[in-house]
Amino acid sequence: MNTYRHLTLAFALVALLSTSLLSAAPEDGKGKGGKGGKGGEPPKGSIDLVAAAKPVSNLSPNFALTSPAVKDGGNLPLEYTGDGDSASPPLAWSNLPKGTQSLALVMHHLDPEGKTKIYWLMYDIDPKTTSVAKNATDFGKMGMSTVHNRVEYAPPHSKGPGAKKYVLTLFALSAQPDLKNAANPITADSLLGAMKGKVLGAADLNVIYTRSAGNSDEEEKRPARKGPPPAPKGE
Repeated sequence: MNTYRHLTLAFALVALLSTSLLSAAPEDGKGKGGKGGKGGEPPKGSIDLVAAAKPVSNLSPNFALTSPAVKDGGNLPLEYTGDGDSASPPLAWSNLPKGTQSLALVMHHLDPEGKTKIYWLMYDIDPKTTSVAKNATDFGKMGMSTVHNRVEYAPPHSKGPGAKKYVLTLFALSAQPDLKNAANPITADSLLGAMKGKVLGAADLNVIYTRSAGNSDEEEKRPARKGPPPAPKGE
């Protein structure tokens, strides 16, 4: 009888301990790297839509995207962020893959919830173009930023303090993406879908921006570019 009571008590203690541990564990998508944009790694299984559009094999290792304003892996100067002048950065590229007929530029960030946020979207860029100046808007057609749903460059203006990585990717395409049936303004989903089977190579420029504590993250306070949004060329 005593043995039965001891076993019953032991099972009860195990059940209580298990319940306590489960209640203390963070829910999926919460805690470090969870909702709130406080930093951390995206949830396991998150799909970076821009990275997924790159070719599996890098057949053009010399294809490069650079900027006179920031080195790869360097800190993005304040003037190119929402806490500064909100200017888009100057860029340059070289060694396009053979057969390139069009270029597309995507700036994105994979947030702690695993969402691919688009900050800058340009397409139908003439492959004869080799560089663009600060605040340039006329080197192709501009698509929608998902950060503030505007057809413009969205300067990094993340929620909360801490370092965040933003990736600028230049895609070299064998043909212009067919977007005649896509809704306007063009989104990254439409563009990336139309690029399938046409990507010859991709070049990345990684930049870091660290916001200080106390900066506002309210959407309505996100600064817009000066002047009206540029109208897409050819439309």
